[in-house]
Amino acid sequence: MRDIIIEDKLALFIKEFSADLCSLELLIYFGRHPHARFNSTAVLHALTIKRFDTNAALKILVDKKVVVSNFENGLLLYSLTKQEPTHSLVTKLVSIDQSQWQTIIEHILKGQGIF
Repeated sequence: MRDIIIEDKLALFIKEFSADLCSLELLIYFGRHPHARFNSTAVLHALTIKRFDTNAALKILVDKKVVVSNFENGLLLYSLTKQEPTHSLVTKLVSIDQSQWQTIIEHILKGQGIF
């Protein structure tokens, strides 16, 4: 990601936590709604990528403690972690401009052998 002009911590965070487009879209989704809680159905319907691996990507983000899961009133709900600096880095994702996103997505696709 050497061509992306964003702060180093954010670039490293993107590289570490968005190994695929589904994880990246989940990070952006939670970054847009940093204080909300969603059940898995709401998360799946909000994403543009309707892929079978969305649940797997969500589980990975939970395992890495970027997203937290809690039972409330018998429902499993997901939300962005409140732990810093992770919380702030995810919320900064929504401020990246379009040309930088294109470079990030190309990098992810190359890593997956698609591009």
